[in-house]
Amino acid sequence: MAIVTQKVEIPAGPHGDGGKTAPVLDSGLACLVLLARFLEKPADEGKLRHSYSPAGELFDETIILLAAKEMGFKAKAADSELKRLAAAPLPCIIRRRDGSFVILAKMAGDKALVHDPAVGRPETYEHERLEAEWDGRMIMLANRAQLTAEGRRFDVSWFIPAIIKYRHLFGEVLMASLFIQAFGLISPLFFMVIIDKVLVHRGLSSLDVLIFALIVLSVFEVLIGGLRTYIFSHTTSRIDVQLGAGLFKHLLRLPVSYFGVRRVGQTAARVRELENIRNFLTGSALTLVVDLAFTVIFFAVMYYFSSTLTWIVLGSLPFYIVFSLIITPMLRRRVEEKFQRGAENQAFLVEAVSGIETLKAAAVEPQMQRRWEEQIAGYTDISFKAANLSNIGGQGVQLIQKVTMAATLWFGAVIVIDGALTVGQLVAFNMLAGRVSQPILRLAQLWQDFQQMRISVDRLGDILNEKTENVARAASKAALPEISGAVRFDAVTFRYRPDGPEILKGVDLEVPAGQVVGIVGPSGSGKSTLAKMIQRLYLPESGRVLIDGIDLAMIDPAWLRRQIGVVLQENFLFNRSVRDNIALAEPAMSMERVVNGAKLAGAHDFILELPEGYDAIIEERGGSLSGGQRQRIAIARALVTNPRILIFDEATSALDYESEQVVQENMRGICKDRTVFVIAHRLSTVRDCDRIVTIEAGKVVEDGAHEQLLRLDGRYARLWKCQSAGARGAPMTAAAPPESPAPLALHAVVTKDENGRIVVRRPIPLKAVAAAPRQEQAAG
Repeated sequence: MAIVTQKVEIPAGPHGDGGKTAPVLDSGLACLVLLARFLEKPADEGKLRHSYSPAGELFDETIILLAAKEMGFKAKAADSELKRLAAAPLPCIIRRRDGSFVILAKMAGDKALVHDPAVGRPETYEHERLEAEWDGRMIMLANRAQLTAEGRRFDVSWFIPAIIKYRHLFGEVLMASLFIQAFGLISPLFFMVIIDKVLVHRGLSSLDVLIFALIVLSVFEVLIGGLRTYIFSHTTSRIDVQLGAGLFKHLLRLPVSYFGVRRVGQTAARVRELENIRNFLTGSALTLVVDLAFTVIFFAVMYYFSSTLTWIVLGSLPFYIVFSLIITPMLRRRVEEKFQRGAENQAFLVEAVSGIETLKAAAVEPQMQRRWEEQIAGYTDISFKAANLSNIGGQGVQLIQKVTMAATLWFGAVIVIDGALTVGQLVAFNMLAGRVSQPILRLAQLWQDFQQMRISVDRLGDILNEKTENVARAASKAALPEISGAVRFDAVTFRYRPDGPEILKGVDLEVPAGQVVGIVGPSGSGKSTLAKMIQRLYLPESGRVLIDGIDLAMIDPAWLRRQIGVVLQENFLFNRSVRDNIALAEPAMSMERVVNGAKLAGAHDFILELPEGYDAIIEERGGSLSGGQRQRIAIARALVTNPRILIFDEATSALDYESEQVVQENMRGICKDRTVFVIAHRLSTVRDCDRIVTIEAGKVVEDGAHEQLLRLDGRYARLWKCQSAGARGAPMTAAAPPESPAPLALHAVVTKDENGRIVVRRPIPLKAVAAAPRQEQAAG
């Protein structure tokens, strides 16, 4: 491919020259990094800014607390006074009246040691100066023991910290429940007094007082009940946010291999199980604690009225228990089957909607409709069976309750006739028995909910029991320098599944920083797998992948991937503006850098033709753009961060001739000061690379420059001849004339090693190549 220099500015990024203006000091971030290092926790300023301030906003109190907690600190912000600072845990971060932050290192007498990041060294402040500049806010950090989740199975205890965090609010809920139960105990006693005293003695004045008191009591019961519901809903909503954020954070940190073997719909269904578990723990289970505690008091009052009737009510409890033990196992199986069918339905629906163009192109709508109807029928059938079984359980419990009530009334009437019990006491007893039966009925329902919760825990455990990419060794948390781009594969063997075939077989490959390497080979040979291992999306089964001599198994994946740009054959665009899609990794990126990246990718002209230009909203999955347009935006997205390593995995295969020409003309600027891997089936795309590596059946079989590989007449030469013959009569895309040496070609001696593998042994200086006869350079 002929490389032509174009006057396009390469976008400056974290590894480039940067902007023309000096950056604004982020005192909050600087103080957090300094204090973290003082507390012996590694902290990288760039990583923190990328994680917590992608839009470029300065670190304020909220962001500092969030970042500190994520780093494993106990973090708390509070108001204080100068006289109390000496007793505070120092060093700490304090806020000035202008909103900036400094570190208060020490208090001694009437002086304070303050470290201002803007100054760069500690300074001694008099109390008067400190009091004049400090606004009274302080942020305290302390180390805490990290209980690692590695090797620990997910269970209900995962939710306990969130519940403990809001224990005061839950305490208020329990206190409200206590009052409600107390009102429930007093109301039957009012009825007893009215029936036995007021009606018998015809005391109308007492009736007025009692009815008024009953109304006031009922109003208070309703108000407290409403307040309890409000506090409860508010608290559970906050817990939902916290737990949901934690779950999604874990999901994003899972390795790519987790998603490769699971359908999207099934993963989404498992995420929804979080709500079932939260409802159980913070719903009926919590209030039932108070209700069951008061049940003991109710039984004591009932026993005071009549021991015989109390024993009748107690005698019904074994029936509830036995019935629940019979119905629960069957219900659990039905619920589990229902969840499985529901997850399959959602996965099928997601696939059908995502592949709607393929379905319509193949005209298979009737077949898909039949499959959907079959799946819906199966789900409806199992749902009906589960609902019917649950209905049988509910009706059985109701039957036990009604039989118990009938027995209570029958024996109670006999006792009243015998004169051992008054009518009012019998009415009060029945009201109390009803209050007692409600917790018992709820307890039976709670047992069924518990079975559902256990299933939800198992399903959610499929996500939370998976180890994340960041659960690695301590070195992964270290703040490492920016990479230069040297890549080495050291006897790498890899397979996607333990029982699957080997995709890579003992691959040895060394690429110096700044080299442009083409990777070719038949489909399924392991080319894309090689690229994924450079990104640490997968770790080798044996051997090592190293960048700048550092084993990728030892580093933080996020640190690595921020310095690698990747363009795939099929790239995902989000339902956001064109600018947001290009500046995805750095939302605060300047418009100048975005435009420069788009120009390099050949996307600038067509973007300007869109109705709103760079602010045009892209439809879901880029549906409003052509395949070539989507590809050029993806290339721009990979370039704007100025990555040290750039991977093109069939990146230009979807481009039209003119678009590919623009990209190829800019390749010198794109490849400058980067290590570039170009994976392609179309050999004209990799012709001018410094090296071309041929992979076949997971092994490197050839390694050299284009001309040397053609002279060798091996696998690469045969592929070249096949493609040249197929394209005869048509212009070769970006191909240089045969007599012109490739500008980036690395001329070397191509030989075979003891295993028969073709390698480059000794690079020849370019001056020697230039002195060689012209026809020898053009051989092949």
